[in-house]
Amino acid sequence: MQLLTPDFTPEIFPGITLVSPYEDITAYGVRLLSAILRKEGFSTRIVFAPYILRDNTEEALDALAEGIQKVCRRSSLLGFSFFTCHFPLVARLSKKMRERVNIPIIWGGKHITPLPHDAVGYADLVSIGESEISLTNLLRAICKDEDYRSLDGIWTVGDGDPAQKALPPVVERLDLLPYPDYSQQGHFLWDGSRMLTMDDKTLQAHTWKSPNGRIVYSTMASRGCLYSCTYCSTFKDLYKGQKYLRMRGFRCVVDELNKMKERFPFIGEVHLSDDNFFAMKEETIESFARLYKRHVGLPLRCLGHPQDVTRKKLEVMIDAGMEEFQIGIQTGSRNTQKLYRRGPSADKVLETVELLNSFRDRLKPFYDFIIDNPYESKEDVLETLRMINRFPYPYHLNVFSLIFLPGTELHRKAVADGMIFDMTRIFEFRRESYLNIIFHIFNLGLPRWVNGLLISKPVVALLDNRPVVFVIYSLKKIVKKMLKA
Repeated sequence: MQLLTPDFTPEIFPGITLVSPYEDITAYGVRLLSAILRKEGFSTRIVFAPYILRDNTEEALDALAEGIQKVCRRSSLLGFSFFTCHFPLVARLSKKMRERVNIPIIWGGKHITPLPHDAVGYADLVSIGESEISLTNLLRAICKDEDYRSLDGIWTVGDGDPAQKALPPVVERLDLLPYPDYSQQGHFLWDGSRMLTMDDKTLQAHTWKSPNGRIVYSTMASRGCLYSCTYCSTFKDLYKGQKYLRMRGFRCVVDELNKMKERFPFIGEVHLSDDNFFAMKEETIESFARLYKRHVGLPLRCLGHPQDVTRKKLEVMIDAGMEEFQIGIQTGSRNTQKLYRRGPSADKVLETVELLNSFRDRLKPFYDFIIDNPYESKEDVLETLRMINRFPYPYHLNVFSLIFLPGTELHRKAVADGMIFDMTRIFEFRRESYLNIIFHIFNLGLPRWVNGLLISKPVVALLDNRPVVFVIYSLKKIVKKMLKA
């Protein structure tokens, strides 16, 4: 681990410095962009800032801006890829960078694509949609000193209507793309106070770990999703008429995993971060499982949808090494299912949960749920909790506050209904309520009758009030402090 030295000099030929504010330094999209641009002959630098949401005082951002200034010296572009929760911080940081560097600042990602006008006053360019082709074309134009204002997928901030910008086609043949950039060359990490030159030890220390402490390598075997849930932010609507769900060849995926396993022996687990890996047919998953077991063999975690889980898929994947399965359920309320345009029914969910539980000695399920939905009544939330109380242990609930993500159908509805109040919330509990606490309690593995008592009408009527909730959360904070001491 080395501090960035003042005499650092990047490459001279045209390139880009990419800033990643994501908490997970896997930053799959950023690393993939870097690899693609390097393959095309351009210089890239990456600054990982995974702690920016936690440490974002003016002093910290000033120090980070100074570090980025050193890294991007002689770069042709300074790029930020970010989610909605990062927008206020990226805006502040970009403003500081405009005072420090004399190169265009470009923004990209799932927040700015539907809201490109948010870049006004902070960035010079916006990359709309998927950026592999448009960013490559932009750097080529800069290299040749050509006018890039008419490029597909690149909006010059303030120049015309970004909604009228044409987009390059999606990349269909994903196997032609290089593997994500883990070269460590030109990679830096902001640890909250210092800019460190990335090396294997730094990567190992800051990469996410699974609940059992194993260091995780995350990648994707596909891109896109079959479903169109109203709360989910994708670029799907931008590419109507094109093949949005695309698959990589499994030999390509396995080859990537083998190379990364050899390069970084400390990797102890693989996560396939596809939106819904289990959407594939049984024979397709069986083919992948054979390759993975033979050539990789590390513990594995996948994501799926209750509708697509079958016993055969589970058997072959568990045999190949899948020890954890994350499944998006989101709600047990029929009203909310209609709002989200998402199934399946509670009966189908329970059927899938029972199927997963039949592998309980070999598989740990993680069930995703969404809370803090202003469209939900107390009865809607209780309907979800009653369904969960029928789940057999063991399991773990992943619970996320609803965010009205820009560009989604639910976001448009919330704007029309006047419900947007804080679009930049991060994925964590924000509302202190009795029923939100129950989601935590369900993770304790208490007997079903105890959970049932806690969500019974008399107990909810007695405890779901502000004074009691205040006491519960105060006790929770005290216990947390005691455990840390």
